Amino acid sequence: MNISEYTKETLRGLSGVVVVIEGVKQDAAADGLDVSLLQAEVEKALEGANIRVLPFDVWRNTLGRPWLYVSVNTVKYLGSYFFSLDVQLKQDVGLVYDPTITTSSATWEAGSIGFINIESLQEKIRESIATYVDHFIAAYQSANAE
Repeated sequence: MNISEYTKETLRGLSGVVVVIEGVKQDAAADGLDVSLLQAEVEKALEGANIRVLPFDVWRNTLGRPWLYVSVNTVKYLGSYFFSLDVQLKQDVGLVYDPTITTSSATWEAGSIGFINIESLQEKIRESIATYVDHFIAAYQSANAE
């Protein structure tokens, strides 16, 4: 079994996810990177694929507490940005030798790094996140196919 098949299996049986987007810095927001738009687009894509987006109060009591974590890191340099993106499915996992010890860990992920000009910041970040969310959706649907 290759790594993508293994990580895909960690998506089997998930009842939904909460979406968390972090890392958007003030300068990137001032240059047009809108975190609320990113949040809405990710949630819409998941819902469009029949993946339940959990409200926080429901998520807190969901077995495994799965969350789709989108991390956007940027460094402004002259008229451009260096960026890194990560889309990860995180969920509670336990230690094999002591299952009473649990933590939240990424069990599936995709991401990239790049360099873009300010004018393309919002568009490029949105497109990249959409691509990785689509990869997540495909893996989720494959793992949960009946």
